Amino acid sequence: MREFKEATYQKLLKRSGGVTAENLFMLLGKVQDAFGHVPRRVVSDLAARTGISEARIYGALTSYRDFKVRVEADG
Repeated sequence: MREFKEATYQKLLKRSGGVTAENLFMLLGKVQDAFGHVPRRVVSDLAARTGISEARIYGALTSYRDFKVRVEADG
């Protein structure tokens, strides 16, 4: 898994035109392509931006075997 880089994540957000409920999974796929997994901090950020709970996003991510979620310590 590649190291999370905030600048890369921000570029993905900008290229996607921001995040909405409609493009959330497309953006999650791009995040995974960039980092090899979907970091916890990305789930938290996207939940705040969309109003979709982290639990719902995690539930959706874990229902698709192609997504990898890695829970890492903050810091």
